[in-house]
Amino acid sequence: MASARSFVAKANNTNVGSLILMTLVLGSCIANGEYLGARRGLAAVAGNPTVFDITKNGAVGNGATDSSKAFLNTWLQVCASPVPATLLVPKGDFLAGPVIFAGPCKSKVTVEVQGTILAPPSGYPTPEWFLFEHVDNVVLTGPGTFHGKGEAVWKADGCGQKANCNLPPTSLKFRNILNLDISGISSVNAKAFHMFLVKTKNVNVQNIKLTAPAESPNTDGIHLSNAVNVHIVDSLIATGDDCISVGRGSTNVTVERVTCGPGHGLSVGSLGKYPNEENVAGIHFKNCTMKDTDNGLRIKSWGGSSPSTAVDITFEDITMTNVKNPIIIDQNYGSRGGDSKVAISNVLFKNVRGTTITKDEVQIMCSKSVPCKGVSVVDVELNFVGDKGGHPSASGGLVGALCDNANVIFGGKLSFPMCPK
Repeated sequence: MASARSFVAKANNTNVGSLILMTLVLGSCIANGEYLGARRGLAAVAGNPTVFDITKNGAVGNGATDSSKAFLNTWLQVCASPVPATLLVPKGDFLAGPVIFAGPCKSKVTVEVQGTILAPPSGYPTPEWFLFEHVDNVVLTGPGTFHGKGEAVWKADGCGQKANCNLPPTSLKFRNILNLDISGISSVNAKAFHMFLVKTKNVNVQNIKLTAPAESPNTDGIHLSNAVNVHIVDSLIATGDDCISVGRGSTNVTVERVTCGPGHGLSVGSLGKYPNEENVAGIHFKNCTMKDTDNGLRIKSWGGSSPSTAVDITFEDITMTNVKNPIIIDQNYGSRGGDSKVAISNVLFKNVRGTTITKDEVQIMCSKSVPCKGVSVVDVELNFVGDKGGHPSASGGLVGALCDNANVIFGGKLSFPMCPK
C-alpha cells in the first residue's frame, strides 16, 4: 500500500486524473487482500487466512433482500487474495442467486456458511443455483443451510421419465475443480439435484444432510459425472430420487456410512444415455443404511447405448429396512429401446441384511449384446415384510431371484431361491 500512497501524493502535486489514481489504488488493494475500503485481512500481514464477511459488502440477512451482488463481490475479494481466504456467510437468512464462483483463484478458498441461503423461486439463466467452476483447492463448510425452495416448482416439473428435458436448477454444482472438501452443510428442498460433481478430482464429502420429500421429482442427492477420486462418508440423504448416482466417466469412488431414504437408492448410472460415454470403474459402497427406498442397490443402463464398460463395483455390508427391489441390475432403463452396450463386469453384492417389501430380492437383468460377467451375490438375508407382488414362476409360485443374460455366482447365506441355471 505504500507504493499506492506515493502515487497519490505525486498525483496531488501533478494534477493526474483521479480516475486513473483510483484504478491504481484499487489494483494495489486487491493484491494486498483488500477491496473497496474493506479492512486489511490478517493474512496479508501475518500469514493467517483472511475472512471476508458478505454483510460487509451489503448482504442483508432478512430473507427478503437480494444479496447476490454481495456474494459475488465478496468472492472477488476471496479469489484475489494471495493467501488462503474465507468467504463467510454469517447467521441470518440471505436471499441470493443464481451465483457463480469462478476461478482460477490465487490461493485456497473457503466458503463457510453459518446461516441459511435462500434460493429465488425463478429467474435462472443458467441450470445451476450455486456454481463453483475452474477453481482448485476449495472448502465448503457448515453448519449452515442451502434452501432451494423447490416446493415452488415441483408441480410444474414436467420431466418425469422423459429422456430429454430441461431440469430445474441444481442447488450446488462443482465443475472442473481439483481438490474439493465439503462438510457440515445441509441442502433442503432442491429444485432438482442437490449436488452435482462434474469433471472434479480429489473430492471429500462428509457430515452433510440433503433432504427433500419422497414425492419431489428429480431431487437426486449427489450425482457424479467424470468425477475421479471421490470419498463420501457419514452423511444423511433423504430425497425424491437417487440418494447417490454415479454417472459416466467416474472412477475410484467410495461411499461409506451413508444413510439413504426415502429415495431411489444407491445407483451406478444411469449409463449409456449419451453417445460415446467414458467408462466407469472402481465404485464401492460400504456400511450404508437404506430406509424405505424405492430401490436398494442398483446398476442401470439405457438400451440402444454406445459401447462402454462398468467394472469393479461393490456393494458391501448394507442394512435395509422396508426396501423395494433390494438388488437390481437393469440394462433396459428408460424407454429408448434396443440393447444396451454397456458391458458390466466384476460386480459384488455382499452381506446385505434387513427387510424388503418385494419378493424378487435380486433382479439381474442384463443385455443380450453384452451379458454381465462376474456378478456375485453373497450373504444376502432379507426378510419379506410386504405384499407378495413379484413375478410368477412357470409353476405359478413366486421366485426370489431373477437372472437374464448373466451367469450369477451365489454364495454364503441366502434368504431366497437362487436363479435357475
